Amino acid sequence: MKSSLPYHHVTHTLFNISTKRHSSSTTLDIFRNVRSAEQVHSFNAAQLKAADDQTQGDVFPWLKGLPEMNNEGLSRSLSRVHKISTLPKSRRLIIIQGRANSGKSSLFNAVLGRKDLIKTSSKAGKTRRLDFFRVGDAPGKLILVDSPGYGDRGRPEWGLLFDSYVQKRKELRRVYITFNARHPINVRDQQMLAHLSRTLFEALSTSWASSLESGNPRLPRITQIQPVITKADHLPASTTEAQLVVDRLKKEVHNAVRDALEGSETGRIGVSSVELAKLMCLSPLVTTLKMNPPFGIENVRKNIVEACSLTG
Repeated sequence: MKSSLPYHHVTHTLFNISTKRHSSSTTLDIFRNVRSAEQVHSFNAAQLKAADDQTQGDVFPWLKGLPEMNNEGLSRSLSRVHKISTLPKSRRLIIIQGRANSGKSSLFNAVLGRKDLIKTSSKAGKTRRLDFFRVGDAPGKLILVDSPGYGDRGRPEWGLLFDSYVQKRKELRRVYITFNARHPINVRDQQMLAHLSRTLFEALSTSWASSLESGNPRLPRITQIQPVITKADHLPASTTEAQLVVDRLKKEVHNAVRDALEGSETGRIGVSSVELAKLMCLSPLVTTLKMNPPFGIENVRKNIVEACSLTG
């Protein structure tokens, strides 16, 4: 239920439930120049299917040289960019996901300091491809990948596109999933979390097996799931009640991940499903854009910098 208390009471409530886990900070350097972020590539389901029909291997852009978009919205030649040896040879990657109309695109526009870099719409299904955005001044250290949302308007080919990318990118540090504070977790959310958990585990298990074959066994870095609560101005006005809502979402997300991993052979990598769920699933971040300045954006930025081991 949305709070009917004055604005400063809402602010006080959100501050109390947020600062229990996150301290405030100044704007981080990688996000300081808001005009520096830009879209550098896109990839759709049709391209993935065409590549699969030709039995190609890894078809997704590596973006080691961060190709720019031309006037037609198409990237310049990746092969030409790859020859520029002065550019960094790797990028940290994060990907954003969420149920349709959960505020995913609006939230991450705010994180990037822009209003319309990531396209938004009141209608579900606006994002239909993977869109790649460079964060920070060129050549950049971080790529944010916006993916199609899931839910009633979702399409199987969009899910396949998301799955394929998550499976193939070892540089992927964290998956951000948005949840609207007005709605409890539903069956679609649980299915998404379960499927994502198993997908991340299979990628982890494959990397572990490869390290064993190489003679240098080392547990790979775990790609983590970061829940983000959007539209938190709709949380109860009472700090205690609001915290209960946040804690309930945290528990439901964690349980969905844990239950999915229980059916997986996590013993292959030497950890139990319970231990892996704790490592894989993080505590929710709390945000709302209905405040000036928007609430929780700095915490999301800090979280990204931490996930990607970047210097703020």
